[in-house]
Amino acid sequence: MNNKAMLGALAGCSLFLASMPVLAQGSAAAKPTVVQVRLSEWTMGLGAMKVKGPVQFEIMNAGKYPHALAIRGKIGDQAFEVSTGWLKAGEKTTLSLNLPGGTYTSYCPVPGHEEEGMKSDLTFE
Repeated sequence: MNNKAMLGALAGCSLFLASMPVLAQGSAAAKPTVVQVRLSEWTMGLGAMKVKGPVQFEIMNAGKYPHALAIRGKIGDQAFEVSTGWLKAGEKTTLSLNLPGGTYTSYCPVPGHEEEGMKSDLTFE
């Protein structure tokens, strides 16, 4: 790859990365809001909610089947999705995000679970 092509590829990557959600990192300036999420058949324990970022989701699978938490939406014209891995019964994990103001969808990405009602709106202010 020549230098011109490499610079073009790097510019494209930079635009893509700039449009992705920002994972919250430890900072003295912004302490994350902690949101408890208990996944089970067929609920996420979340209704439509409004949060101010950054947010740390503390997630537990309180059900008997695998579950996960995913957030999808758009930032500008760029669609994105972030997700935990599938959690077995009793497993826990965290997901930290700091998204621009807007409404996003939180849901369980395990096939069929979103259709069973495991989804809700998540608004960042």
